[in-house]
Amino acid sequence: MTEASPLPQLVLCVPGPWEDRSQFLRLLIERTQGAYLFAGQILMHVETKKAFTLEFESRDERMSGAFSAAGHHWRDSDAMHLIDAHRSVVYLLGSGESEKEIAALMLAAQALLDAGGLGVKVENTGVAHSPASWKTMCSELHLFSPYRAFVIVVTSSNEAYSCGMHCFGLHDVQVIDADGDSALQVARTFSWYLYTERPSISDGQTFACDEHAPAYRISTGAGVAYEPDSMFKNPYGTWELQRC
Repeated sequence: MTEASPLPQLVLCVPGPWEDRSQFLRLLIERTQGAYLFAGQILMHVETKKAFTLEFESRDERMSGAFSAAGHHWRDSDAMHLIDAHRSVVYLLGSGESEKEIAALMLAAQALLDAGGLGVKVENTGVAHSPASWKTMCSELHLFSPYRAFVIVVTSSNEAYSCGMHCFGLHDVQVIDADGDSALQVARTFSWYLYTERPSISDGQTFACDEHAPAYRISTGAGVAYEPDSMFKNPYGTWELQRC
């Protein structure tokens, strides 16, 4: 990891039923019992003084399609159908300076859901969560739920790769293997290992999911070729794993 590199800005998208900024502010204060204040573009948690940038925008006709594509696991649910009727969109901006900062960001997004938000889309990863799922993860922060909130693993016929590890200042993972199922398992296990243990990794080391599983050699990889300005791009790099 390049420790001198600044952590990427994290952006959460929350569509809602709010007719205007005034209604949003009123519901936010009422339903969070004054736990949060919103002034200008700053959303602040009153007790901890944690502050985030918040941008309030009007309805976006692309929102329903974006959530459907990013939330395939709840695509046909009643919660997903509600997004088509959203009237406005809130973007919540924070940082991944630490686990504590990310937990505070997640709880701030939960406050937006309490105020009527219809879901949370992580712009840095391209994954969307239903209100119920997000609230569950907020109640399980001690169980490393930020990983589930911000990281996805994508698979194809001969590889699997993570996206979102840069939210925590970590390398992403790309596993090359003709066995797609094995690649998926290794990518999930190794990215979870990086997230929970934050080990020191260097080229040439090996990794196996358990003592009976095949070993993979670790090297610095090129990673997925995202557009230069893509929020998915990981400035810390990618660990590539191939079978020994």
